[in-house]
Amino acid sequence: MLVTKNLAELCALLIDDIYGELPSRIFATLLSKGRSSIPQLAQTTSLTLRQIRHGLAVLVQNNLVYYYIDNDTKVTTYIANSGSAYNLIRVGKILDLVESVYGAAEKDVFQSLLLWGQTKVAQITAAYDEQIQRHDKLMGSGSAAGNLANGDGHVEGDSAKSLAIKSIDELNAALGRLVEAELVEAVTAVSFRSPEDAYKDIEEDILRNYFPNSVRGQRGKDEFARLLSQRLRDVRDAPLSLKRKLQQNGSATKRRKLTNGNAVNGVHDSGSNLVLPPEVCIRINQEKCMVELRNKRLVQAASDLIGEPTAEVYAVLLHLLCKRISRCHGDPRIEDYDDEDFYSDGLSVSTTDILDHLKSSVDVYSGVGRMGLGKIDRKSAERVYEHPPQKIVAPPPEAEVDGNASPDEDEGDLDLSSDSEIEDARPNGHRSSVKPASSLNGNKEAKVQFEEPPPPKENRLDQMKQHLLLLAESKQGFVRHCKRGRWTVDFEPLVQNLREAELDTVMEQSVGRDGLRLVRILRQKGKLDEKTLPSLALMPKGDVQKKMLEMQMTGYVDMQEVPRDNNRTASRTIFLYWTDTERCLDRLLDNTYKAMVRCLQRLEVHRQQDREVLDIVQREDVRGREKEVMEKRYYDKFVRVTEVQEKLLGHVMRLDDLVGLLRDF
Repeated sequence: MLVTKNLAELCALLIDDIYGELPSRIFATLLSKGRSSIPQLAQTTSLTLRQIRHGLAVLVQNNLVYYYIDNDTKVTTYIANSGSAYNLIRVGKILDLVESVYGAAEKDVFQSLLLWGQTKVAQITAAYDEQIQRHDKLMGSGSAAGNLANGDGHVEGDSAKSLAIKSIDELNAALGRLVEAELVEAVTAVSFRSPEDAYKDIEEDILRNYFPNSVRGQRGKDEFARLLSQRLRDVRDAPLSLKRKLQQNGSATKRRKLTNGNAVNGVHDSGSNLVLPPEVCIRINQEKCMVELRNKRLVQAASDLIGEPTAEVYAVLLHLLCKRISRCHGDPRIEDYDDEDFYSDGLSVSTTDILDHLKSSVDVYSGVGRMGLGKIDRKSAERVYEHPPQKIVAPPPEAEVDGNASPDEDEGDLDLSSDSEIEDARPNGHRSSVKPASSLNGNKEAKVQFEEPPPPKENRLDQMKQHLLLLAESKQGFVRHCKRGRWTVDFEPLVQNLREAELDTVMEQSVGRDGLRLVRILRQKGKLDEKTLPSLALMPKGDVQKKMLEMQMTGYVDMQEVPRDNNRTASRTIFLYWTDTERCLDRLLDNTYKAMVRCLQRLEVHRQQDREVLDIVQREDVRGREKEVMEKRYYDKFVRVTEVQEKLLGHVMRLDDLVGLLRDF
């Protein structure tokens, strides 16, 4: 991942806000100077060796820094992990997502792992055991219960709220469910190395053991690529070893179903829960969290563009589909599957599975217009596309021959006045059936007619299938009907369509609709002459030149000069306009980083200005009772600071949604 100046400053601000100035200074130095050892950090940061070791311990504990020990010199070097540092801003989103999908107990365990970093299972169990015993002691003693409430009835201490984890059995069950969902993974020795260092070690080990005399010939290259792919896959899947052990011993979900009814007061028997090995070190799986956030973003997009009932069906499809997806971006050096088998059978969900997991409260009879079965061409509506859009091969061009065309090839003989449907290729590679224009311009007014609501006996499966077909026929391509009765999602083209939509929205706000139309023409046609562009855009030449100059200053378009001769005079030069979508997306991403940095800096300024009020609020006798305890002038200032903080943080969260779409999804 490319680390720009704005991203480096943003990561340093996040670490400073959570862990303090010392780790932030070390992290910023690693981002600016690159791979460094402890003596080099001491020379650059002017910190003592003890301070640097303390700061590096905090960073390594929270997976914010990689380290590598050279086999020859035995020197340890450190490199910053900018991806994990940026994910600190998404902690709240991830916790809300875990609570909504898995429950409050899983959220509590997940929050503890975020706070502690990489931790052994035995340490987690001991910490929760101590917390449970302290809570039971406070709640069990009558004198302590009487001292818990002060004169105003305010409850203090750990008993102010009930514990989400009330026993060690519940802790083990919550950990098991998080491991099964791949939100928690085991920590291995390779987890502390950067991907580049891990790849380098694997490559050197293969060359040393299998190819001591270097790789020779095509057969040797193929064998080297196969061994490298296998080793990289083993290293990548090693943190998920806990999930495989749970699957071998029987998953926590299956045990919970088998022991349903054997619970006492909501707590299952200890024999029904799986216990993780106490010596195993675990941590949060950031890649799986990105998959869950991507699902949430896609469901939100489907809800905004199509409707809420269709989005509910889409959420179930994504949940079932992503049980086998561990990360948003794959490694091209690892061949996990054959593309055809993967898209047709391996990564697809059947219609009946979606219906089985769909909540009965979801009204699938709403959100879709209804029409009689006799008026629907099922063959066209339920067309199957076995390959992703980018894999559809265009037909070869027709050969040009001399002479007149035969009568059956004459385009003028086409009967456009008939009611036959014309198939129009969709941008995502699918085809949609549309009526010809001549059939819509008759005497009758074109109206959308809906029949009466269906009777209660109508099949729920067929109606839910209409939502899936609606998703498949959307311009964005949310779903693909890959096989009869099976559905899949092509994430790469779908996310790319959403990225371009966000870019178009930003362009329209900055350069207007005329500028957006010009950029779309260049995106579709490629490089165009300044004489051709006005005719395609149906705009005056002067307006086009003015608008193109404005967009050239903002970086949306660029110009290329092609001289016709060596004189390079303006009259003998062709000026071509062109646009680079990827460069525009990178510029938009960097500007988003800059906006987030300014929001956080503005927030820190407000906190410094009202430091006196914020210090009062942090007192234990004031926290939660601000309106009752504080004076009016201090309370009004506290309310004003809180409102400003909520607005700035809300804007940062909206910008983070854009960053996730442009970079992580």
